[in-house]
Amino acid sequence: MNPADELRTAAQTLRTLSKAISAPDERDQVFHAEGTDVTQGRTGLYDVATTQTTELADYIAAMHPGVGTALAAWLESWTGIEMYEAHALPEDARHALAVARQINGTAP
Repeated sequence: MNPADELRTAAQTLRTLSKAISAPDERDQVFHAEGTDVTQGRTGLYDVATTQTTELADYIAAMHPGVGTALAAWLESWTGIEMYEAHALPEDARHALAVARQINGTAP
Protein backbone atom coordinates (compact mmCIF):
# COMPACT_ATOMS: atom_id res chain seq x y z
CA MET A 1 0.00 0.00 0.00
CA ASN A 2 1.41 3.43 -0.86
CA PRO A 3 1.43 6.34 1.61
CA ALA A 4 -1.63 8.01 0.05
CA ASP A 5 -3.62 4.78 0.37
CA GLU A 6 -2.48 4.35 3.98
CA LEU A 7 -3.66 7.86 4.88
CA ARG A 8 -6.99 7.42 3.06
CA THR A 9 -7.64 4.03 4.70
CA ALA A 10 -6.92 5.40 8.18
CA ALA A 11 -9.20 8.40 7.60
CA GLN A 12 -12.02 6.12 6.43
CA THR A 13 -11.54 3.88 9.47
CA LEU A 14 -11.74 6.85 11.84
CA ARG A 15 -14.86 8.23 10.15
CA THR A 16 -16.57 4.83 10.30
CA LEU A 17 -15.69 4.32 13.96
CA SER A 18 -16.66 7.88 14.91
CA LYS A 19 -20.05 7.57 13.25
CA ALA A 20 -20.69 4.21 14.90
CA ILE A 21 -20.50 5.66 18.40
CA SER A 22 -21.81 9.15 17.73
CA ALA A 23 -24.84 10.26 19.68
CA PRO A 24 -28.13 10.67 17.81
CA ASP A 25 -28.00 14.39 18.60
CA GLU A 26 -24.81 16.40 18.03
CA ARG A 27 -25.38 18.16 21.38
CA ASP A 28 -24.85 14.79 23.10
CA GLN A 29 -21.22 14.44 21.96
CA VAL A 30 -19.71 15.13 25.39
CA PHE A 31 -17.94 12.14 26.93
CA HIS A 32 -17.43 11.76 30.68
CA ALA A 33 -15.19 9.46 32.70
CA GLU A 34 -16.25 8.68 36.24
CA GLY A 35 -14.12 6.07 37.90
CA THR A 36 -13.75 3.31 35.33
CA ASP A 37 -17.02 4.08 33.51
CA VAL A 38 -17.16 6.14 30.32
CA THR A 39 -20.48 7.70 29.39
CA GLN A 40 -21.69 9.97 26.62
CA GLY A 41 -24.19 12.79 26.49
CA ARG A 42 -25.24 16.13 27.89
CA THR A 43 -28.95 15.58 28.38
CA GLY A 44 -28.88 11.85 29.06
CA LEU A 45 -26.01 9.49 29.69
CA TYR A 46 -25.30 6.52 27.46
CA ASP A 47 -22.83 3.84 28.54
CA VAL A 48 -19.76 3.76 26.31
CA ALA A 49 -17.26 1.55 28.15
CA THR A 50 -16.11 0.20 31.48
CA THR A 51 -12.37 -0.12 31.86
CA GLN A 52 -9.85 -1.57 34.29
CA THR A 53 -8.40 1.78 35.32
CA THR A 54 -9.54 5.37 35.72
CA GLU A 55 -6.64 6.48 33.50
CA LEU A 56 -7.95 4.37 30.62
CA ALA A 57 -11.46 5.72 31.14
CA ASP A 58 -10.10 9.28 31.05
CA TYR A 59 -8.20 8.50 27.84
CA ILE A 60 -11.26 7.00 26.13
CA ALA A 61 -13.33 10.04 27.12
CA ALA A 62 -10.67 12.38 25.71
CA MET A 63 -10.55 10.46 22.41
CA HIS A 64 -14.25 10.92 21.65
CA PRO A 65 -15.72 10.87 18.08
CA GLY A 66 -14.95 14.56 17.57
CA VAL A 67 -11.24 13.81 17.95
CA GLY A 68 -11.56 10.96 15.45
CA THR A 69 -13.33 13.23 12.98
CA ALA A 70 -10.65 15.91 13.35
CA LEU A 71 -7.88 13.34 12.85
CA ALA A 72 -9.67 11.98 9.77
CA ALA A 73 -9.87 15.49 8.31
CA TRP A 74 -6.15 16.02 8.99
CA LEU A 75 -5.25 12.73 7.29
CA GLU A 76 -7.52 13.57 4.35
CA SER A 77 -5.80 16.97 4.00
CA TRP A 78 -2.85 15.07 2.52
CA THR A 79 -4.97 13.90 -0.44
CA GLY A 80 -3.32 14.82 -3.72
CA ILE A 81 0.11 15.38 -2.21
CA GLU A 82 2.60 12.87 -3.57
CA MET A 83 4.72 11.16 -0.96
CA TYR A 84 7.60 8.88 -1.67
CA GLU A 85 9.27 7.22 1.27
CA ALA A 86 12.43 6.74 -0.78
CA HIS A 87 12.86 10.52 -0.46
CA ALA A 88 12.90 12.59 2.69
CA LEU A 89 9.38 13.43 3.84
CA PRO A 90 8.52 16.67 5.63
CA GLU A 91 8.22 16.13 9.38
CA ASP A 92 4.45 16.67 9.43
CA ALA A 93 4.00 14.13 6.61
CA ARG A 94 6.02 11.58 8.59
CA HIS A 95 3.76 12.18 11.59
CA ALA A 96 0.60 11.80 9.50
CA LEU A 97 1.89 8.54 8.06
CA ALA A 98 2.86 7.28 11.53
CA VAL A 99 -0.66 8.02 12.82
CA ALA A 100 -2.22 6.31 9.80
CA ARG A 101 -0.09 3.23 10.32
CA GLN A 102 -1.10 2.99 13.98
CA ILE A 103 -4.77 3.18 13.00
CA ASN A 104 -4.30 0.65 10.18
CA GLY A 105 -2.33 -1.70 12.40
CA THR A 106 0.66 -1.61 10.07
CA ALA A 107 3.12 0.33 12.24
CA PRO A 108 6.59 -1.23 12.28
